[in-house]
Formats: sequence, structure tokens, C-alpha cells
Amino acid sequence: MFDVYYWPTPNGKKITVQLEEMGASYNIVKTAIALGDQFDAGFLKMNPNARMPLLVDHAPADGGAPLSGFESGAIMIYLAEKPASSCPPTRAVAVT
Repeated sequence: MFDVYYWPTPNGKKITVQLEEMGASYNIVKTAIALGDQFDAGFLKMNPNARMPLLVDHAPADGGAPLSGFESGAIMIYLAEKPASSCPPTRAVAVT
């Protein structure tokens, strides 16, 4: 299960699209950047850059404590490489 600290920006949408494609379970945590939610002490503890999106993985591969990650590209790579990822395998398609 994932928590996605989200506001409807292009970077936020990238993460939710990938999670939907994976069929992953996730919760949206509304992060109103216009109101400064990203500067909340709890948010800054997980993401000192105070930027959105932020992903919290409650079931990391090592079985440890929840893991947080930020920056959309890094989150997308993390999700794709997660051992339990249901990302479909790449298939070569012949073009004729």
C-alpha cells in the first residue's frame, strides 16, 4: 500500500498514472501547494525538499519501516524496480 502526497500537477499525475497501470493500491493525501501544505513539519520530515509528489511505501521490499521517496522520476524508477511490481514486461513488436 502506498500513500501519494498529491496535487494535480503534471509530476503528481505521472505517479498516479503509473500506480493505476500497475494495479497498485494507494491512498491520495491531498497536498495543497497553494496553501503551503508542503511546508508542514510532518511533510518536511519525509521530504526535506518541500516538493510534491511524495510517495510513502508501507511495504518496502526489506520488510522494514515505511519508506518515503520524492522527485517524480525517482519515484517512477522505484515503483518499476519494486520486486512486487506488476509492471508488464516489455515486449518487442515486429513492425512490418
